Amino acid sequence: MKKKKIWIPILLAAAVLAVIPAVYGNRKPKEVTNYESEKSFEEYQESPEAGAEAGGQQEGIQIPGYESIVIPAGSRNALVELTNPKENDVYFEISFYLPETEETIYTSDLIRPGQSIYEITLDKEMEAGEYPLTVRYATYTADEAMEPRNGAEVNCTLIVQ
Repeated sequence: MKKKKIWIPILLAAAVLAVIPAVYGNRKPKEVTNYESEKSFEEYQESPEAGAEAGGQQEGIQIPGYESIVIPAGSRNALVELTNPKENDVYFEISFYLPETEETIYTSDLIRPGQSIYEITLDKEMEAGEYPLTVRYATYTADEAMEPRNGAEVNCTLIVQ
């Protein structure tokens, strides 16, 4: 019963987040507020042992959930709000993974705590339909070390229309 109580607010928040880009569309800032660094993402990665510490858990990281994400068919550009809550002490790297084809169709740059991306460019155009989607969160310390932290996966539905 306790699990049901936890998921209800998460699902409601996900539904609200999925609707926001459609409602506010062009009213969002045109600048993407993600973290841009002089180094490429690969330069921040460390050895596989780096992330395996103290049970691999870090408490207090807020991960947004999504029930569905809606994007236009036949276009690589989409309006989707991807947010790193300001309460976090980590950078996010968010990717969209299609489990049926084992394909990653989007990977963000690093996103600072309290900032969002509103416009994304997918790696490929998607045909109309509904697809199972895994939203993957990789997290990194928000300091100069940029050490990997625990990540998360949120399963939802990608709606292409």
